[in-house]
Amino acid sequence: MNKYTEDFRLEDGVLYVSVSGEFPKERLHKGENLFKPLADACETYGCDKALIDARGLQVNMGTLGLLQAGEDVAAMTRSGLHVAILSREDMIDRFFEDVALNRGGVVRVFTELESAREWLKRQ
Repeated sequence: MNKYTEDFRLEDGVLYVSVSGEFPKERLHKGENLFKPLADACETYGCDKALIDARGLQVNMGTLGLLQAGEDVAAMTRSGLHVAILSREDMIDRFFEDVALNRGGVVRVFTELESAREWLKRQ
């Protein structure tokens, strides 16, 4: 099992988050928003835009996990945070993005870094 890591850095007003390793499934059952570390970091850095690079992440959440993740990210973005997620093509499940968007989230999933950056600039 590859250790799960989250690395944060601020660049030009955008919080860049790199997540890698195996996502700890026990976080799904803690009752805490899965994106709380992101919200906390944005508050610390005083930013409202984040780009999460999840290309190094191994995750298998299943349908209920994707539902929770979509609801959680929507809750974060309704408070003014805009989130672009950079993903590998094989990781993408549009259910997550649909859940987030249907709950008023400002989030998009991308496979190309430059597309994610451009979308954030327009937000």
